[in-house]
Order: sequence, then structure tokens, then C-alpha cells
Amino acid sequence: MAGGDQKRIIQLTGFKKEEKKALLKWLFKLDCVFLDNKKYRNCTHLIAKKLCKSEKFLAACAAGKWILTKEYIINSAESGRWLDETTYEWGYEIEKDTHYSPQMQSAPKRWRKELTRSGARGAFHRWKVVLPVNEGDKRMTSIRRVLQAGKATLCSSQNVERNVTHIFINSTFFPMQNKKCLSDAQYYPLQYIGDYLLENEVQNTEDIQMN
Repeated sequence: MAGGDQKRIIQLTGFKKEEKKALLKWLFKLDCVFLDNKKYRNCTHLIAKKLCKSEKFLAACAAGKWILTKEYIINSAESGRWLDETTYEWGYEIEKDTHYSPQMQSAPKRWRKELTRSGARGAFHRWKVVLPVNEGDKRMTSIRRVLQAGKATLCSSQNVERNVTHIFINSTFFPMQNKKCLSDAQYYPLQYIGDYLLENEVQNTEDIQMN
């Protein structure tokens, strides 16, 4: 997604204070823009301490961005230039002795290559989504950013189109202001978003039918 001459826009995820501070010393030796934000922003490269389900990790997967190990920063700084990303990408090598599934390990590489190959704008570009209405809920705001990074179309449950594809719920209760329009859509738990990206469980058997 980022060419050799494109200015890298970097975000970090999963690093504790001291480790982050040490990594930034390396990073600032390189030509880049660093976004120091707890929320996902439109970065070109995400440096992740580990495989995880953080907002930034899921959003970067959904957008097909490079998700790399910290060695990419350190080795590039030692070389005095940005190195090729390929061997530093999470998913470049699949480890056997780990609690992370092969699907989760390969997710960043899988989505980056698939979105590059297909030309799709994001992992959710065909989705028309209704989310639970939870005003002020930080988790829901975070999920919204992940869906937007993957180019989902977010719809209101009160003014919804007929071709909604996904309705997400966080309980058995869902306010159905427009039940007729929503009746043909599929219902999913919120954790399906992470499973879809990291475990690639996209079979209809994963759907939760509530109607």
C-alpha cells in the first residue's frame, strides 16, 4: 500500500510507556509522520507489539495497511533508510507454538494482499451496517471507526435502506423502529467484526438469526 517513495505515516499499538519512548527515538531518525493518538487515524503503517484486537489493529487490517513488528523501525533506523516491509509484516511467518491461530497470524498480510489485488476500498466495502444506538459509548465509537476504516456504509436504524446487510447487537434487546426494512438483514454479535477480520469466519453458519 505504501510505495518506496511515499512518506510513511506511522501509528503504534500495544507498547507500554518506556518501550514506546525507546522506539520513538529510533523512529525520529527516519523520515516519516508519527501520529501519537490512541484512536486509529489514516496511517500507512501500523507498528504492533503483538497480534491483538485493538481498534488500531482491526482498523489497519480492514483498510489493508502494513502491520509490522517493531524491528522494522529499529532495523530501518540502523540502516539509515526505510527498508522493504515484506519480512517485517505480521503474518510473514506462521508460528506453530503459539496460542494465536494461523488465520489470526496471517490476517494483516491476507487483507493487505487481498485489497491490493481486488482494488476494493476496504474489507467491509460491501457492508451496509446498523449499529446499536448507545450514545456516549466509547466502545461503540471505536467499532464505528473500525467499520469506517474498512469502508462500511453506516445506516441509522430509524432511517434505514432496505438493502442493509448487517445488523449488530450487543444484547437480545434491539430497538426496532423500522422493523419492516430490517427484517431481511442478518443479525450479528459485535465480536463478529474481529472474527471476520482475524479468523476469516464468514460462513452463514456464523450468523445469529433473531427474527
